[in-house]
Amino acid sequence: TETREPIVDTIVDEKEKLVKLVAEMPGVEKNDVKIIVQDKSVDLSAEHGEKKYHAKVPVQYKVDENSAKASYKNGILEVIFNQVEEKPTGKTVEVE
Repeated sequence: TETREPIVDTIVDEKEKLVKLVAEMPGVEKNDVKIIVQDKSVDLSAEHGEKKYHAKVPVQYKVDENSAKASYKNGILEVIFNQVEEKPTGKTVEVE
């Protein structure tokens, strides 16, 4: 059996400040799903009998990795992150 790449949509809710990943992974159980958030990507994988899925999804938005919530229902995996406003980095130096 070969590993298939699930269809994954990235939905951004500007009003609620959420980033949602929706992946179609039919034929697996929720305890078969593994989600790893690393840097600016989310690694999704699941394996159940003959069904194997894997996708590495880049996230173009700044998200709070600790806010991740995942749910799996009827073959659809949803991973929701809180969006973090990017503050400019750097320091202002006062001139004396």
